[in-house]
Amino acid sequence: MTIEELVALSASLDPDDAGRLYRLGIFPMPLADGYGWFYPSTRAVIVIDEWSLRCPRSTEQLLRTYRVGIDIDPMAVVISCAKIPRPGGWIDRTMIEFYRGLNDRGLLHSVEVRGPDDALVGGLFGVGVGGIFVGESMFHQVPNASKLALFTLVRVASNLGYRVVDGQWPTDHLATLGFATMASTQYAKLLVACAPMEPAPFPTGFLDRGQLRLRGPG
Repeated sequence: MTIEELVALSASLDPDDAGRLYRLGIFPMPLADGYGWFYPSTRAVIVIDEWSLRCPRSTEQLLRTYRVGIDIDPMAVVISCAKIPRPGGWIDRTMIEFYRGLNDRGLLHSVEVRGPDDALVGGLFGVGVGGIFVGESMFHQVPNASKLALFTLVRVASNLGYRVVDGQWPTDHLATLGFATMASTQYAKLLVACAPMEPAPFPTGFLDRGQLRLRGPG
């Protein structure tokens, strides 16, 4: 992140205003004296209709052992992401409470990978606004679990009528998952196009294998 990408400062976070701000393409992160709202100069995005990455067989094979669910317990995914040690970790106590507020308002969504005993072993969460799903964070406790969650997200979001999955800042890891880079000016045009979209609500509960079809024909 750079100072040029910081577009607003706030002393606190208001979940009631978050939907409007996410629709503007900005998102919060904690700073030393409050919170910054950022608009990256370059975004990591999946334009769903243009995404051609096939789910690796090794990832799809997780479905033999694990189940994938939607919005079963989004806050459990938030807390699991917060617990994973990583450079620049930013999901602190106040961010967790902010996401709890978004969850209460129906804006927060999760894809969850769970074992036979329903233990959470991977997943992701984010915010759905207009035709864009803004991915906030992901984690895994077994190899490829977060990748399985992403492929599931793209499949489900496409079926619901979303157009874009926004990964925020580009990283080498996101590039391996099929995210492309997009300049902020081009992303702004996507925001305008996606703002009036009204995707169907996310389903709640476990998905069966037939609903996933991650690899497609062949």
